[in-house]
Amino acid sequence: MKKILRIAVVAPPFGDTGGPEVAVLNLVEALEKEGANVTLFAPGDWHASVKHVPTLPKSIWNMKKGEKNKIASLRLQSQMSVVEYADKFDVVHFHCQRFSYFAAEKIKKPTVLTMHNNFSDEMLTEMKSVGMHIVALSHAQARGREVDAVIHHGLPTNQIKPSYQKGQYLLFLGRLTDQKGVDVAIKIAIKAGKKLNIIGRIGNTKERKKYFEENLKPFIDGKQICNLGTVSHDKIYEYCAGAEALLFPIRRPESFGLVAIEALACGTPVICTKIAPLPEILNNPKVAFLSDNIDELVEAAKNTDIFNRKTCRKYAEDNFDSSVMAKKYLELYKNILKTKSVDVDK
Repeated sequence: MKKILRIAVVAPPFGDTGGPEVAVLNLVEALEKEGANVTLFAPGDWHASVKHVPTLPKSIWNMKKGEKNKIASLRLQSQMSVVEYADKFDVVHFHCQRFSYFAAEKIKKPTVLTMHNNFSDEMLTEMKSVGMHIVALSHAQARGREVDAVIHHGLPTNQIKPSYQKGQYLLFLGRLTDQKGVDVAIKIAIKAGKKLNIIGRIGNTKERKKYFEENLKPFIDGKQICNLGTVSHDKIYEYCAGAEALLFPIRRPESFGLVAIEALACGTPVICTKIAPLPEILNNPKVAFLSDNIDELVEAAKNTDIFNRKTCRKYAEDNFDSSVMAKKYLELYKNILKTKSVDVDK
């Protein structure tokens, strides 16, 4: 008799607003809608509509300073918590690189790991050595290496309200780091004569604080260049929908670029560099302009009428809805389980 697939999804332990964390929440809820039986292993302060087993009392970023002195230990604890429950599931799906290795090593059931960050050949070999099935978020991230699947992120587009009115400002969304090119976004906005709202976390490291103080703070005037700090995810969608365009001038390759498809789902076009994987996921000139020339990026910011906001939304629905992502993961799970002679329905 066929049975419903039982999936344990083990989340990163930091919070529920970062890219990987949002992707996990989108995935568990989409899998449940597709008929799977899903249990989320995540910190106790996460909110999800599926069954939830707390891995830590609360997310690391929400802990007091003294509580998060041993971050490595907390990360390991959060991943190991699934081990005692593993036999109750058909598949255990991890989303935390490196630290999931120790849990997977002790689990007899099939394990999957989605790589949310760039990874080395050594890490890939290490994860495969304990039988983990590896998912890359883009072909650019996989770089031709042997992974079990390439599955793009997805969003619950039916829960995201788009705007088809021309926005009132440019938007930067992401970590405030050199890699993300926040300083470049500021230059684009200034040269284009447009307002820029910046949403993102400064971070606690000396390097991150120095970058903010030296490269961003001198330009933040609260009028043309506004730093809004971190906001809830619902508010992020509101700011995306109200933006004329998202500026995403990353400097080095990334795994995916979730904020780009969040903007598109809100009807907002993306102005960005040609750094991988952006050419892979943004291949329609009506939804995105890609260039490594800052003057060309400025011109795009000045002339956002080249984009079509309804096309942006349709592009997100067709390519990056969370149901598309969930179906691809279910297909992967079933293929893995076929090799184990397990007959599943969902």
